[in-house]
Amino acid sequence: MENSEGDKPEGGELEPHPPTQQLCRFFSQGRYCSFGKKCRFLHVRKNIEEMGTASLSEGTAPNSHGPVGSEGTREPPIINYRAAPAAARRPCRYFISGHCIMEDRCRFWHPEQLPPVDDKQIQGRSRAPVPRPSVLQEVKLHDLTEDIIRQLRDTEIKQLKKRFPKDQLIIQERSDGKLTYYRATVEATDPDWPFDLKEIDIMVSFPDNYPQEIFTVDVPLDQNLPPVMAKRVQQASQEWLQAKHATNQLMGKVELLFRPFLRWLDRSLERLFTEGARQLKKDIDLEKAGLQFIPYQELQTAASERSDHSSDVDTAEAHEDMEETGKKEGEESVEGEKLVQPESLGHEEGQLQEEATHLVENIKISDPRRGTEVKLLGLALGENTATVVAQQITVCLQCNRCKVTADLTLTGRTPCSAQCEKCSANINAGFRPCMLHHYSDVLGYLDLHNATPADLVLQDCELTVCCLTCSQEGPLQNVYYGQPKELNCEYCHTKLSILAESTRFQFIQPRSNKSGPSAVNYKSIRDPAVQKGKPLPEKGTCKHYKQSHRWLRFPCCGRAYPCDVCHDENQDHIMELATRMICGFCAKEQLGQEKF
Repeated sequence: MENSEGDKPEGGELEPHPPTQQLCRFFSQGRYCSFGKKCRFLHVRKNIEEMGTASLSEGTAPNSHGPVGSEGTREPPIINYRAAPAAARRPCRYFISGHCIMEDRCRFWHPEQLPPVDDKQIQGRSRAPVPRPSVLQEVKLHDLTEDIIRQLRDTEIKQLKKRFPKDQLIIQERSDGKLTYYRATVEATDPDWPFDLKEIDIMVSFPDNYPQEIFTVDVPLDQNLPPVMAKRVQQASQEWLQAKHATNQLMGKVELLFRPFLRWLDRSLERLFTEGARQLKKDIDLEKAGLQFIPYQELQTAASERSDHSSDVDTAEAHEDMEETGKKEGEESVEGEKLVQPESLGHEEGQLQEEATHLVENIKISDPRRGTEVKLLGLALGENTATVVAQQITVCLQCNRCKVTADLTLTGRTPCSAQCEKCSANINAGFRPCMLHHYSDVLGYLDLHNATPADLVLQDCELTVCCLTCSQEGPLQNVYYGQPKELNCEYCHTKLSILAESTRFQFIQPRSNKSGPSAVNYKSIRDPAVQKGKPLPEKGTCKHYKQSHRWLRFPCCGRAYPCDVCHDENQDHIMELATRMICGFCAKEQLGQEKF
């Protein structure tokens, strides 16, 4: 008490000494204090920022003591500087972007004014972008001249030589020196290349008027590449070049196509190799089975060469006859012979051309194409399925007189005769089966009288399938549209499969040279009732549903009817909900989204 009384001033009252108040550790670290103004600790942030800045500028530690004032040394408050100085130095990114929801409670620094981002000077030496060298790549057609064509061609050849090194480029000239071939080795850049062969040799030649005309691409056969795959790559390359050139012509320009062709070839090489490998496998399997298919282009080329050779011989003989006749009979007979001879030559050339066409179309076919063709659309045979032949079919025919439909079962041995139930009209029908394989989807031909085909009941057809492994045949039944039919061979147990989406009937107009009253009037023969691309009868409606423009194919019997009531009126079994439908406007059969 004495000490306290001795400390009293002369005024008589005791002046309290301000106690040392600690800082709130939450608020001082920039965090949120849940007590707010009721907190018993001191809420100070500006002093911390100044102390942190001063400590950084003076090179002292953040926890060092400040200078001693005139009033005496004051013990600094206990502050946790583990996170506060670092957070105080860093500006708040949300405040800089425009708004910070923490406001004064934010632990980061909210500067009063910052220079905009656009005003920041980029340190270093400013450097203007270097323009790309101007290389003439494309020109409009109206600006094209001979000098520009020559310049474009030279540019393309220079780029080719620069693109391929000397060990991957071979330059060859033709014997006459008018054309130069460039043989280059193109290597696949795909890191996941699946084939052992990673490169292919191509031979290109640029015509004099390139790029007005496309350059030619050949794939040499003297490399480690099967001829089938080489032909596939060459054919696809020519198709791409022709399509690209046609597009440029429509756009009114010409451009250099070699570098775009290389990029396309690099992207498509795996697909082309895969397609060629599949074709090679088919050819090997067919060769093992004893079959051989000759491409239509080769047959047509051979027939045209034969017809050209015959026409040249006939023309030479005709000229010789004309010269001999002119010497004997004089100028008048020569003029008359000149008037008559071209007609005979044209007639003979027409006969030769017709014979050649007949030879090409009906090669190895004993019966020509006539009648109504039955084609299975979307036919897909398995890899081990060689051929499929129809032994018996069930077809839905429509009477030409009263439009009543009825089912008729036909075989390939004898024609069938029937009578319409309503108008008693005689209906004659015959079926000539064909062989289904990977290159033909024709099931056979119908010879009809007083009737037109409406639908093929594929479920009731009896087929015979031949195995490609053992060349043995076996029965095949209960095939549904849109559903793959799988079975095993009875002899070697190989898996066989077949799939057909729909059926199309097409009447084939026969060619006839007859004239006069004995000629048959083919206009009286009607087209099939159901043709793809043409509307169905009554546009698919019936007397029960006038607004439903479709036919439904019911899986219980495989037949198509406009509605379920029409199915029950014509069939005596329990109906199953249909899953496929036929459009009433275009007759396209497709899978329905739901059961009908």
